[in-house]
Amino acid sequence: MTPSDFISEYCECFGASAPLPLAVVYTDRPLSEPRDIPGCMFKQFHRAYAGQTVTFDAGSLSCGGGKLYTGLGPAQERIYGFVSNVERYKQSPELVRDYITALNPRLSEKAYLNIVSVANLDNFDETEGLMFFVTPDVLSGLFAWANYDSSDLNAVMSPWGSGCASSITTMVNENRAGGKHCFIGMLDVSARQFFRPDIMSFSIPRSRFMEMCGTMRQCCISGSPAWLKVKKRINNT
Repeated sequence: MTPSDFISEYCECFGASAPLPLAVVYTDRPLSEPRDIPGCMFKQFHRAYAGQTVTFDAGSLSCGGGKLYTGLGPAQERIYGFVSNVERYKQSPELVRDYITALNPRLSEKAYLNIVSVANLDNFDETEGLMFFVTPDVLSGLFAWANYDSSDLNAVMSPWGSGCASSITTMVNENRAGGKHCFIGMLDVSARQFFRPDIMSFSIPRSRFMEMCGTMRQCCISGSPAWLKVKKRINNT
């Protein structure tokens, strides 16, 4: 399926008001000029939704967690105490260390992370996956779609993590392992301030997305009576 084919089917299923997803693409050369970002990388995501490609590298990201979870930098020793003692997201620095060890964010072999609107893609070949930033109504449709052809009770997961870990790291790791899980995220207290209060994230690794492309017109989001009522609400609001 080409990006244009996907957009056509997606808009038919969800309606014109549902925002298009953003692709995660690592490259050796930047797809746009990286900008210095004080604090959270999500401050720049509005540009991607406006149709611009947003590029990050190790020099433009000031957040140690952002560098770590995007694979653009190693874990800094201070992060364990910061997440526990300052942000108070984990009871102890040791729990933070255990979490990062289990998550296993790996340094990228490529220097640039690009966030690209699916409308600006020629193909999905180099993508790690797609991130949807959506309301609960759209999320319910994505959730139904991801579970349609799977008997796995954990076909969709929501592991604890920062906004960038839950929307990017988990998806990238899953894709590179050829995995089939999708991820609900943006439950991170620190990242929520950069999104509307009704927005969550849903990430689909490319390894799973290419399978799901064949089922969009088969499952409920293609026009079941219940979904048509939800779709109407999505597009009326």
